[in-house]
Amino acid sequence: SDLRARYRRAARLVFLIPAGLYVLFAFVVPVIYNLILSFEVTTPATIASLFAPWTGLSNYKVTLLNSITQSALIRTLTFTVLSLLFQFLIGFGLALLFNLRFPLNKLARSLVIVPWLLPFLVTGFIFRFLFQLEAGAVNQVLLDVHLIHASIGYLLSPGWAYVTVLITNIWLGVPFFTVLLFSALQDVPPELKEAAMIDGAGPWQTLVRVTLPVIRPVIEVTFVLGFVFTVKVFDIVISLTQGGPANSTQLIATWAYNLSFQQFDYGAGAALNTVLLIIALLVAPIYIRLNRDSLRQG
Repeated sequence: SDLRARYRRAARLVFLIPAGLYVLFAFVVPVIYNLILSFEVTTPATIASLFAPWTGLSNYKVTLLNSITQSALIRTLTFTVLSLLFQFLIGFGLALLFNLRFPLNKLARSLVIVPWLLPFLVTGFIFRFLFQLEAGAVNQVLLDVHLIHASIGYLLSPGWAYVTVLITNIWLGVPFFTVLLFSALQDVPPELKEAAMIDGAGPWQTLVRVTLPVIRPVIEVTFVLGFVFTVKVFDIVISLTQGGPANSTQLIATWAYNLSFQQFDYGAGAALNTVLLIIALLVAPIYIRLNRDSLRQG
């Protein structure tokens, strides 16, 4: 029995080693290296060395006092809030629709997942073609129905560029909300709805007083996960606008990339990446607690 116990412990260790190595090299090492860079004066000439001149909190002060950084921080917040709001409203509406019985229901559910099947960069380029000034499908449709009289430069105007990136991100996030909320709706006991209807509750009252309270833990977890995914959006901005025009669509992740790999200010970019990491770490305990509570209730 002692020999078997040793073999079991050894087997567990063998299976844990690959996972441990993956976490070490994919997460721990990059995070530590980024943290070191954020405290150093790093140039293309010294990037290969871990021992560049030490600068303390200087990178953080200079970066966070930069007007573009401050705009990117505020824009990331508004972008995240608006994305999550519309993703939830559209996703929940679709989840309620798919919860009904109608022809081709399963096919429609499958089609909603299509945005997930495409790489984000590919989606960004598709929307770039859709919203382009010349021969863009969006301009063409609006011209054909006479809603506009001249093509709009969606990707050339700061305001329209922001809206375009927002619409693209909402389109990408709707399947995530739809799938999770639809799964949650399947767990709502039918007898609760029937009891509410017998008591005289209408569809809206049943939704508000019965359905939403039951699926609230799933909604909370979905919002937290959606926040983490959205606050670090990078691919679609780079493929659509590259942060332009005039830095009007720069988010935290894209501006950090710009600082590091276009302006070669690695210390400033690392400092901004650390800020993004801190934001994610602040949200992590909330997710863990909500997930634990939902598991207990389940």
